[in-house]
Amino acid sequence: MRAIHPDISKFIGQPISQKPLTALLLVASLFLGVGIYEGRATAETLVTGLTNELVNDKTCEGTGGILAYAETKDYSLYICADVKEPSQPKHYRSVNKNGTPGVKLTAKTYNPNQGSYFEFYNGDYVYMLQIPSETIKQPVLMVEFPDGSGYEQKITKFLMRGELRSPISVSK
Repeated sequence: MRAIHPDISKFIGQPISQKPLTALLLVASLFLGVGIYEGRATAETLVTGLTNELVNDKTCEGTGGILAYAETKDYSLYICADVKEPSQPKHYRSVNKNGTPGVKLTAKTYNPNQGSYFEFYNGDYVYMLQIPSETIKQPVLMVEFPDGSGYEQKITKFLMRGELRSPISVSK
C-alpha cells in the first residue's frame, strides 16, 4: 500500500481513507471539481432538487425511504435510510441504465460526520458517492476495485430529502 502524506487531510477536512486510490480520487475531485477546464467554465450544470420528485419510486421500499438520489450517465443511485433511524443512510441501491441488475448494499457502520460523501463497501469494492457542496461543485461516483484500480463517473443530477440539513443549495 502506498503511503499518503498525513497533512493532506487538512486540505479536505476529512481523515484519509486507508484505501489510497479512494483518497487520491477524493482529493483530486475536490481540487479539480470546481467546474473549470483549461481556464473556462464547463457548460454542464449539476441539476439539484428534493427527493419528493421521486414520490412513486419503490427502489427504497422496505427501508426508511430515499435520503438521496443521484444520476450518472450509466446509473441511477439511491441512498436509502435506516428504517429505525430515518435520518441515517443505511442502504445503497444502484439501477443500471442498460437494464442489467444493479448493486444492493447495506451499511454495517456509517459515520455521519463524513459529511461530504456516502461510502459503502461490498467486500473489497468501495462505492463512494460525493455530496454536492460549495467545495464539491462537480460531484462524482467513485468505485474502487480490490486491486486498487477504479473509475469515476460525474453526477449529473442530485436530489436530497428536504427535511435533512442539506449541504447543497436546492433548485426547484
